[in-house]
Amino acid sequence: MKIFHFLEVDLKKFNHSKSRKIKLMICGSILVISFTVIGYRTISLASVNRDNITSILNKKIESRAFKSNLRGNIYDRNNNILATTIDTLSLNINPQEVLNKNETIIKLLHIFPQLDKKDLLKKFNTNKKHINLLREISPREHVRLLQTGIEGLKIQKRSKRIYPNNTLASHILGSTDIDGKGIAGVENKFNSKLQKGENLTLSIHSGIQHITRKLLLDQITRFEADGGAGIVMDAKNGQIYSTVSLPDYNANNYSTILNKRLFNKATKGIYELGSTLKLITAAIAFESKLINENEVFDVSKPLKVSSRIITDFHPLNYSINIPEVIVHSSNIGSAKIAEKFGSNIQLKYLKSLGMTNILSLEIPELGKPQVLMDKKVLTTMTISYGHGISITPMHLASVTATIVNNGIKVDPTLIFDQKSKKNKQIISPETSMKMKSIMRLVVSNKHGTAKKADVSGYLVGGKTGTAEKIKPNGGYFKKKNIVAFTGAFPMNDPKFIITIMIDNPKGQTFSNGFRTAGWVVAPVVKKLVTRIAPILDVKPQLESSSKFSNNLLNYKIRGKNKGANL
Repeated sequence: MKIFHFLEVDLKKFNHSKSRKIKLMICGSILVISFTVIGYRTISLASVNRDNITSILNKKIESRAFKSNLRGNIYDRNNNILATTIDTLSLNINPQEVLNKNETIIKLLHIFPQLDKKDLLKKFNTNKKHINLLREISPREHVRLLQTGIEGLKIQKRSKRIYPNNTLASHILGSTDIDGKGIAGVENKFNSKLQKGENLTLSIHSGIQHITRKLLLDQITRFEADGGAGIVMDAKNGQIYSTVSLPDYNANNYSTILNKRLFNKATKGIYELGSTLKLITAAIAFESKLINENEVFDVSKPLKVSSRIITDFHPLNYSINIPEVIVHSSNIGSAKIAEKFGSNIQLKYLKSLGMTNILSLEIPELGKPQVLMDKKVLTTMTISYGHGISITPMHLASVTATIVNNGIKVDPTLIFDQKSKKNKQIISPETSMKMKSIMRLVVSNKHGTAKKADVSGYLVGGKTGTAEKIKPNGGYFKKKNIVAFTGAFPMNDPKFIITIMIDNPKGQTFSNGFRTAGWVVAPVVKKLVTRIAPILDVKPQLESSSKFSNNLLNYKIRGKNKGANL
């Protein structure tokens, strides 16, 4: 080549030693340049190759993934999350692509010791091309898996519904199945909305829900009861602050919903709630105007009707008026009142109060009341004190709200900030005032059956009920009871409804063997009002204040066994 020829000729002009040095310098320079170029090229290729590998790996994983449209969140009234959805990774494998099954199993067990070796061997020795090993793995576990080089791995993205509070409001929230579809509660009722990614805000107050559950559970445990239900509701718009059914379940484990023992006792279970329904009887009596307010009814002797004998738990030896019938909870008095206005008027008001139909509540777990409608005199009488009519505790809360809300129908709702709707006037404001006054006396008067529910300054009012539990095949258990309380506070201007039911409490030494509503349920109401009133910004007030006295009537209640003329 001409270049090398030039160098050769030119180098002859130098002596031998100088020529040798120059030759070495030139060759060294050429080698350095060559290695530099080669090294740069190698590094560049390595970098490109690494990026390509990463890209290919990512694409490989991405191709095995599916994009999830995250289900909408469910919030309580204070924007606390009750239910949300997160993306997780699941581990799947194609056994047909595994070259060394034993080695692969060892690697998998090293990362996931919870897996079973025998089970893995069984799964790997099938003809299936897709096997789920774990429904959820962590990002760290995912990285460790990629480092193993295991063949046939399939890492898939999936959505997971989580309920941060576990059991809290589980009967209301419901749950989703393995495919993310709502199968109970509001998850089911609003499934389409939630699947679109739209959020849902409930009227539930997480704090009050927790308090209601805790107090109810404590009392169920103390009295060795089978379960119970508790409701706190806005008396004017029907928004539910808490609704508890016990026993409940962890909403994160959807399979527990299938347990028949865990049905929603507040909205689906129907019960004879005993004397709490005397409130309806008194309201009908006032509203029908067929009974004079001062009219008295002789309750000194048991009342025989057909083959049935109606008695009182605490017999009185004199005649009593309507307020006294309710305060003393007289079955005989209630039966005689109902006899006067008759079955037609009774059924008319039961229907208008919503006591014969399923509630329009925003969950699918709703019970339909069972009401005897044979219009017999005996049936009319027994319904008057809560026998022959089975309803849900939520029905009772609804009718209580209607009675104390100046007679305007109140429909329970689980949705927060729902637009107010014009509801029908069921009873007059005058009748409502009379009922509020009587309900306050049931709690405040020394002869009242709900004395243990009284809370100084908060003007609690209501009605207790103790009923024999119905046998599955008809008839009644003599030693099993359903005990209940329904009421409101403060009674001069009712803002909140409280309805509590406890199923089959056992008499205890500290209750002198009693298992009635006055002993079992009333104390729960007292504790509940004490705890939640400050949260609800209900301030204590003096019962002697003009605001109170102007809104309630002062009925005089005579004591037990004092004689007819007292």
